[in-house]
Amino acid sequence: MISVIVPVFNGEKYLQAALESIDFPNAQVVVVDDGSTDTSLQIARDFGAEIVALPHSGPVCARNAGLAIATGDYILFFDADDLMVPGAIAEMRDQIADNDIIIATRSDFVSPDCNTQYKTSQSQHGVIAGCALIRKSMFEKIGMFDTELMCGDAYDWLLRARGANAKVLEIPLVACQRRLHGDNIGIKMRGQEYADYCKIIRKHFIKK
Repeated sequence: MISVIVPVFNGEKYLQAALESIDFPNAQVVVVDDGSTDTSLQIARDFGAEIVALPHSGPVCARNAGLAIATGDYILFFDADDLMVPGAIAEMRDQIADNDIIIATRSDFVSPDCNTQYKTSQSQHGVIAGCALIRKSMFEKIGMFDTELMCGDAYDWLLRARGANAKVLEIPLVACQRRLHGDNIGIKMRGQEYADYCKIIRKHFIKK
């Protein structure tokens, strides 16, 4: 079974569409409500997702909380404002074979309700929400995400996994469509993102 973990904080605008795009049969969908004050929690309940409710503590803690109740052999993290490409989860599952992590790519799209112009792109490979299928046993081996990071926690985790000789397969599949809009965490937290990636570089690439 595959567990899809969806952290959400005040994501009522896009959450329903995100959940409906998860098209893998019998997937365990875990929505981690990170202290939302809108209708996100009710949307998740109405969808039939399993719920973890937390006081607001950020997406890294939310992902770890979802992992704690995930029962699938494979884990997919997915953002509450994005869309999975139809059939992509099944294709990742079919291709994982004896690998520990399979990594696809994403494409960007500007949300139709957004008046701001954004530059869209297709990502390179990396542990990006919606684009990586991971054996759950890897988290038992590597540990969970570093809660001292607000951004870049997935990249930090992938570096730890590669350091532990995880078998990683990169495929050209576009698995996820990332929605660009004014409330994207990556857009609103540029300064924090820079600081956290500096921490990651010092942690992994600068010899002590």
